[in-house]
Amino acid sequence: MDTLIAALFTGTSRGAIYALVAMGLVLVWRGAGIVNFAQMGQAMFSTYIASTLIMNGYSYWLAFFVAIAAGALLGVFLDLVVMRPLSNKKQTELLSSQSMRSAVPVIASLGILGVLQALAGVIWAAEERGFQAPFAQEGYTFAGRVMPFTSFDLFVVTVVVITLILTVLFFKKTGVGLAMRASALDQEVAKLSGIRTNGVRALSWAISGAASSLAGLLLTPTSNLSPYTLDLALIIGFTAAVVGGLDSLPGSVIGGFILGFVISFVNYYMTPEDIYLAILAVLIFVLIVRPRGILGGKDTRRV
Repeated sequence: MDTLIAALFTGTSRGAIYALVAMGLVLVWRGAGIVNFAQMGQAMFSTYIASTLIMNGYSYWLAFFVAIAAGALLGVFLDLVVMRPLSNKKQTELLSSQSMRSAVPVIASLGILGVLQALAGVIWAAEERGFQAPFAQEGYTFAGRVMPFTSFDLFVVTVVVITLILTVLFFKKTGVGLAMRASALDQEVAKLSGIRTNGVRALSWAISGAASSLAGLLLTPTSNLSPYTLDLALIIGFTAAVVGGLDSLPGSVIGGFILGFVISFVNYYMTPEDIYLAILAVLIFVLIVRPRGILGGKDTRRV
């Protein structure tokens, strides 16, 4: 029974973080049609900024919000300087096919990931450092027993739930959010409707960068921070986005929690070496049953 409770609590905490990572990937995919594999590199870089501020005597909360803002700004910068010029590049022999035009931004995002990791190595000497948590990481005591759920876990779940609620309200209740949804459905129609799709695209990169930075800040207190710390989170987050549906924000959240629970239960009831096999099994099963993800939309044609 204790193992079951521990697995449920751990799965909830980690699943919330993976949901954030998946949501960031889906936002860029819907806004720009690009899978941003540099996302957790951005998160790593902004988390190093937060860690540096804390080590220099600034408060955790100041560093927390500075890192989120830095992640948003870095996302916009990458879109304006790298991704948008690639998308708008005139057709050449190399870009003559649609498949190549789609592949180039993805390859560029992998290159950006490498550059960010190299820059972190140069600036911070590839230093592996701890990252403090704002709340205690000892389990709550209930009826004389130490529960496998800490104040920091409660903080993580609370922050993610609030973030998800605010995101839903933003997309459903604000004009900008509705414009982002319309642009994601059909950019040409959105342009004809007067929506500034370039601004919407930049905003999707900003929100994605902020979400990934938040995920990095919530993940690193349970592990050391290094240029490669968040690579595994990127793999799990991308898998969660595919499982939930790359064009569905609610699906990305569901996929994140599914993988969080799968990883937790495998870790507690089997061996850590089986985690990757379990993730692959979940991905293959979903792609066979629902090729576009659990909540992925269907392509439709009108005749």
